Amino acid sequence: MIGTIGLLLAVVAIVLLVWRGWHMAIVSVAASLIVILANGIDPLESINVSYLGDMSAFVGSWFLLFALGSIFGRIMGDSGASAGIAASMLRLVGERHALLVIMVTGLVLSYGGISAFIIAFSVYPIAAELFERADIPKKLIVAAIMVCPATLGMVMMPGIPSTQNLIPASFLGTDAYAGALLGVICSAVMFAASYAYLQWEIGRCRARGEHFAPSPGETLSRPDDADTPPTWACFAPIVLLVILVFALQTAGMGATDAVVVSMTAAVLAACALFRRRVPGMRRAVGEACASGLGSLVSVAAIMGFGGVVVDSPAYQGIVAALMSTSLSPLWQGFITIFAIAGITGSAIGALNIYLGSMAQTLLATGLDPAMMHRVLCMASVGPATLLPHTSAMVAANQAAHTEVRDTYRYVLVSCALLPIAVSLLGMALGLVGVV
Repeated sequence: MIGTIGLLLAVVAIVLLVWRGWHMAIVSVAASLIVILANGIDPLESINVSYLGDMSAFVGSWFLLFALGSIFGRIMGDSGASAGIAASMLRLVGERHALLVIMVTGLVLSYGGISAFIIAFSVYPIAAELFERADIPKKLIVAAIMVCPATLGMVMMPGIPSTQNLIPASFLGTDAYAGALLGVICSAVMFAASYAYLQWEIGRCRARGEHFAPSPGETLSRPDDADTPPTWACFAPIVLLVILVFALQTAGMGATDAVVVSMTAAVLAACALFRRRVPGMRRAVGEACASGLGSLVSVAAIMGFGGVVVDSPAYQGIVAALMSTSLSPLWQGFITIFAIAGITGSAIGALNIYLGSMAQTLLATGLDPAMMHRVLCMASVGPATLLPHTSAMVAANQAAHTEVRDTYRYVLVSCALLPIAVSLLGMALGLVGVV
């Protein structure tokens, strides 16, 4: 009982400290110590093995991608390429559709296998230009950038090469396209609902007289349209990135390796195309790399906290209790994955833990494995974003130079509450035979 109370207190501590602007490394250590003390765990062993083990594993896996993503965003911004993309898109669709442009860009990149972490850094310079030109308050920018990569572009659309979409396939004998019709319907509902919500919030902000303003200490260069690179050059690095990711994965390369190679090629292409437009190229690359790795440490710290939580007796007791309920296996899976993802902030961990123990039980029910694949996938993403320490949202706030207390309200609705509602719709549709 004390251990469970400790878990709850740790989550409360994270929310309060993040709200007050404390660095995520300090927040995660403080919350980990609460869990450790409440559960009677050896502090040194837990910090050295659980916290630092999971933290270092994440750093090792994402080091290159965070650095490359930050460099790519910096070069696109400093060169005026982001401004050129923003100007050309607004000429095409008009300022009133700036949000649509950002959402579609995030969706295309996520469908190409690029993670939400990297999209945050890559899309931010373009989104900032669009927001500035359309005069949309910056507190909405994280939700606008992440709503597609963190929801329908991660678990809803069939064929997404995300880890969350591939985990059920390995346990249920399905593939990435499982539950295609169900996924397409839920994706369409999710896109329409999130777009309508964010447009409504934009309208409310304008009615209150709110305007775009850069973050404190941030300088956004807005060159005249005539001073931006040629339109083809502005789009070339992003087009190269998307095409290469698809081509390399089609050729059999693993998703992560394909993104690393493609990001490297896109960075080199941007540096070559815009070498005369970024006079201090060496300094810009160095500063961007440092910024990206700083964000990596913040996100990895949350992974360390998750490692401490997963190894605690209280957490293991909660999972065991959820898995022993008398609910139908599908509802049990939905609720268990929801709870695990909400506690740890990790959709991947929730799917791995539940399906690793219950996949055979699910298959024995006679329910369509493709339907279960899609429903359980969707169940994992909303609760993982309920709390402000979700890793992808931490990275997005770092990339956008925004504070969680300013952006969280909009992220909560668009990236957590709406996906939860859509996942329940997906379960209802799946149970009546829509697959």
